[in-house]
Amino acid sequence: MASDANVTRNAKTALGGLAEALPGLVCAYGFDDEGGGRLLGSADLATELTATSGWLWLHFNLANARARDWIEEHAPLPDSAKELLLETDDHLCLIAEDDALLGVFADFRRELDHDTQDIARLKFALHRRTLVTGRRQALHSVDEARRAIAQGQTFEAGGTLLEQIFDNFSNQVATMTRELADKLETIEDRVVDDRVDPDDLRVGPVRRMALRLNRQVGALRIHFAALVENPERDLPEDVFAMTERVSLRLTSLGRDVEAIQERARIIQEEVSAKAAEHMNRQLSTLSILTALFLPATLVTGLFGMNTKGLPFDSEEIGFWYAFLVCIGGSGIVYLILRRLGVVK
Repeated sequence: MASDANVTRNAKTALGGLAEALPGLVCAYGFDDEGGGRLLGSADLATELTATSGWLWLHFNLANARARDWIEEHAPLPDSAKELLLETDDHLCLIAEDDALLGVFADFRRELDHDTQDIARLKFALHRRTLVTGRRQALHSVDEARRAIAQGQTFEAGGTLLEQIFDNFSNQVATMTRELADKLETIEDRVVDDRVDPDDLRVGPVRRMALRLNRQVGALRIHFAALVENPERDLPEDVFAMTERVSLRLTSLGRDVEAIQERARIIQEEVSAKAAEHMNRQLSTLSILTALFLPATLVTGLFGMNTKGLPFDSEEIGFWYAFLVCIGGSGIVYLILRRLGVVK
């Protein structure tokens, strides 16, 4: 928690007047030829934008109108990249155009003091020596990348940092997948325990989370695979190699998520079968009790007619005679049910 706060505090301090002139700029980093990154201040941005060595990362809050205006007017990006960054549509996509890689990637929303499992969007455009990213909500993977830079990790190019952001998301999905697998193992152990009430076996939340993850990872797999297999792609070799690695990682991750989803579906079916069996046992017990009390119900109904000529009406112990008839009738029904195999 403290490291996250330090990263944010250092970014605000370094930006200084730049943050005031460009309020929507979350952070700006300049990287040298060895990949070492440093936070940029107000006097550094113009120099970095016109430099010929190293590379530049600008991260914006796209909910800020002034940041959007700056991207439209000053960002060193092709028009197609600017259009994607500024449009309101945030459907997942991956495009190679004008020697640039641009798209919309999934990430997990981050609160001030903790990560969440809510899915958000990261827009990015990588063109030559400039990487521009934008979001409307704080994101886990981007904060992890900023922390790595603050700890001295080097990134030789924008594609390397972008791959790190993608890997951060994949690592988070992999962690969540392992947690879902552990939950399913616990549920599986309880499914075979007849003492456990089926209503206590909560598979639904696991299936919902697996479905959400599969939607995101599955869509990303499709987009990355389509780009890798596209013979007309227009990308530098190092950026294309990065997309190949990310595509392989997403494919492996997608299979794991699909396996969890399928496993959860099978367990849900087992739980449903157990619930149906549990309900059938209860209905069977209720039916047997109803059958056993049927003679008694019939006798009490007859004796409750209040008509003349009822049996045992003049006997002092007529009640007990009627009681014995009820017991005898229930006993006969029990023997019949036992002979039929209904009662064991």
